This record gives sequence, C-alpha cells and structure tokens, in this order.
Amino acid sequence: MTDREQSAAEENTRTSRETAAAAEPSAPDKQPADSKKLHGVIWDGLRLQLKISGAWVLGAWVAIWLYATFYTGPLSGESYPARLYRFASDVELVLVVLISAAILYLIAGFVFSFSYTSALKRAITHLVFQLKQVQRGSLDKRIQLTREDELTRLAGEINDLTDGYERQIRSMHRVLNENARLIDEKEKAAGLEERRKLARDLHDAVSQQLFAVSMSLGAIPRVLDSDPERAKALINQVETITHAAQQELRALIMHLRPITLEGKGLGEALKALFQELQQKNAQLTFEWDIELPDIDPGIEDQLFRVIQEALSNALRHSQADTIRFSARIDEDKLAVTLSDNGAGFDMEGKKEDPSVSYGLITMEERTEELGGHFSVLSYPDKGTTVRIRVPMTDTL
Repeated sequence: MTDREQSAAEENTRTSRETAAAAEPSAPDKQPADSKKLHGVIWDGLRLQLKISGAWVLGAWVAIWLYATFYTGPLSGESYPARLYRFASDVELVLVVLISAAILYLIAGFVFSFSYTSALKRAITHLVFQLKQVQRGSLDKRIQLTREDELTRLAGEINDLTDGYERQIRSMHRVLNENARLIDEKEKAAGLEERRKLARDLHDAVSQQLFAVSMSLGAIPRVLDSDPERAKALINQVETITHAAQQELRALIMHLRPITLEGKGLGEALKALFQELQQKNAQLTFEWDIELPDIDPGIEDQLFRVIQEALSNALRHSQADTIRFSARIDEDKLAVTLSDNGAGFDMEGKKEDPSVSYGLITMEERTEELGGHFSVLSYPDKGTTVRIRVPMTDTL
C-alpha cells in the first residue's frame, strides 16, 4: 500500500469514528427501552392533579362511610342506600360535608404541590449554582439530578456545556504555552540575528574604514619628505575616512541604545532625538514636523523602535545631506514619513542583502503588530522615503 493510500484509509477510518460518535445520542436523551412512563413537567402536573383528586375522593368516601356507619345509629334493618338517601336529604349536613371536602381538597393540593414544587426548586437551585460556578471559572463539578423531566435534560446540556468549556480552556492553555514557547524562540533568534547584523556592520563598515586609515597612516612617513603633496592628500583622506567611521559608529550606537522614552510622550521624545542628531551631525540638515496627541505607551515604544531603525539606516547608508521627518494624525491614522535626498538604492537588489532586508523586515513586522502599514520607496540617486500608517483606535 502506498503512502497516499494509507493516508486515505486512515482518514476514512477517522471520519467513520467521528460520524458514529456524532450519531450516538447523548446520555441525558437516553430512555430505558422497557419504560412506559411519560416524562416531563406537563405530565408531572397531570399526575399531581390525579393524586390530589384521588386523595379527595378517598377522603370524601371515608367521611361518608363513617357518617353512614356511626352517625346515623345502628342499621336496624335499614339499608345503606336508604341511609345515604336520608343523608342527601339533609341540606345542612350536605353543605357541611361539601365544605369539609373542599377543605380536604385544598389540604391535599397544598401537601402534594408543596412536595412537588420543593423538589422542583431544589433542581432549579442546582442548575443556577452550576451556572454560577461556570461563570466563576470552576468547572470541576457536575449536576446530578434523580428526576426524569426537562430539568434533567437541561442539567445534561449544562454538564455538556461545562465539559466543552473545560476542553476549550485546556486547548487554550496548550495554545498559550505553545505561543509562549514560539515567542521565546523568536526573541532568541532575533537576538542572535541582531548580533550577526552588528558583527557584519562592524566588519563591513567600521573595520574596513579603520584598516584604510591604518594603511594611509603607514604610508604618510614614507612619502612625507619625498612627496609632501601626496602626504597632504593622505592626511585629508585619513580625515575623511575617520569622519565617515565616526558617523557610522554614531549610527550604530543610536541603533543599539536602549529604547526608553524616559517618561516623555512620543512627540517630545522624537523632537529631543532630532535635536541631538542635529548637534552631533553638523554636516546634515534635519527638518521635522511633529504634531502628535497622547498615545498608548505600548504603541509609543513600538513606533519609536521603528523610527529609530529607519533613522539609523538613513544615517548609515543614505549619504544624504537633508533628512525630513513628519508625524501627524491623518483621518484617525498616525501617519509617519521619513525621507532623505541621498543615494537611494535598488529595492529589488537590496532584498537579497541580509544587512538591509533584515532591518526592513523588522520594521514591517513591528508596524503590522500595531495593525498598521509599512512601505519603502527608493530609487538610485533619488533618495528614500519610508511611510508608516497606524490606526488610532480604542483597540490599540
């Protein structure tokens, strides 16, 4: 048998079992095959009426028999029908008997009704108690009723509902534990990827620049006396490379700096960040337009991470002299735009570069976690524009 045929056979077997389980009636609906008794609240009421009527008839007959036997005196040859006829002729006596019978009927009705309604109340109390237990999250108890009516079937349905909730809760616990494990693994993988990315950046940028500085400084003594102009050019080259390495290190430090708004709102923190960048990068021009209301702290932290990543990429890769930033509310959405007039890049080609694609993917994932949209538009020699739109709703 091939793997496909074996899988099909297992699927058919599983389907047959599920169909048989679905076709089997639940426990509360099962009735004994040899039981002829009618069940239900309505039939219980009819049986209650029969009990009351039977008790009244029996009591009335006993009263009449006692009257005919003892109250009217010895038989003296008079038959029972004659005595009953004489009894029926006495209007006052008949009235007393009827009133007594009515009182007897009321007493019998009260006794039987009290007994039935007490049992009914106890059953309903059990149902209400179980529902409250389910509402409070206690699912370890079940309703046990000895009745055979709609309340017993209702108790069975509540027990089935409780079992279903218990299974769902166990399933949710398994899902939550699995999600926690996956999140932990994802965070560990993200940390490892961040370390690899930092190692690549330090090797590809700063390490290469420092190597170039070392080579230039080693060549200066050899040409200083014979070719002063060449030595001067090497010194200028060292200055340029050192400045580029310094800018690269600043961008990396900003990227690695712990994320904290220090009790500030997002708008205030962003303004402080751009003022700091302007002071440390005098050769760059920063333009910002920030108009933001109060935002949930969790959203602020996520957005600050995304904006920080975008700024770090712009400082390290764009080779721009102007960086523009805007953040404002537009039609119930937070619209963030970061653009530069730098070298830009080929988006299709950069997707294959891990150092670039990882940062873009991280920013996109953080934005999507907020229910927002992330987009990048870039062309060679035409700069880069990053747009972020996050809905400002009560669900965030």
